[in-house]
Amino acid sequence: MKRVKNAAVVAMAATVMAGAAQAQEVYVHGGTLGAGVGAALPLNSWAGVHAEIEGFGLSHSVHANDNQYDGHLKLLQGGLYLDLFPFSSSGFRVTAGALVNDDELSAHAVPNAQGNYKIGDDFVPAVGAAPSATVTLPRVMPYLGIGYGHKPVSKGFGMTFDLGVAYGRPRASYNVPAIYSMFTPQSNIDEQERKISDKVERYKLYPVLQIGLSYRF
Repeated sequence: MKRVKNAAVVAMAATVMAGAAQAQEVYVHGGTLGAGVGAALPLNSWAGVHAEIEGFGLSHSVHANDNQYDGHLKLLQGGLYLDLFPFSSSGFRVTAGALVNDDELSAHAVPNAQGNYKIGDDFVPAVGAAPSATVTLPRVMPYLGIGYGHKPVSKGFGMTFDLGVAYGRPRASYNVPAIYSMFTPQSNIDEQERKISDKVERYKLYPVLQIGLSYRF
């Protein structure tokens, strides 16, 4: 699955580069999806398409079921979108499309002040490698939003703006080294995984806010 995800993002990057060779507009932007580049091509006076790729990395600590987890968030995704311009005299648009991503949050538990981890309802001594959790998003997520820009008006520099949401249910996996089965039953390990899954699966809507600078040929 990891190879499939990487191949999908590589394919999206190739699409963006190929699109840039034919596009009438290229742009750079940044926001909640990270920083990236893209290309836009008008279809007619009221519709167009654009494609992009972006990402970033961030180290972050999170808490779940009385445990602190030190983690790293990696965002890497591309997008393919259809733009509809309802007003002939404005760059305002409605945009729909899909994110193809390889996003992942990986984290390991940090011992508390007593040198223990909490697994389920038990506190166990930190005697081996730390329990870890990984959160991933679906490979493809539908997107709907509004925005400004990418409308063919005149050559030169311009601004782009996007505000919307992508939908996808996060999935969590929980890994506990075998040594901790000496201190807690499998039912507690399963309970800990369920609690982590319940916490992350509530976040099905990913907010998107991107601002960029474009250049039209």
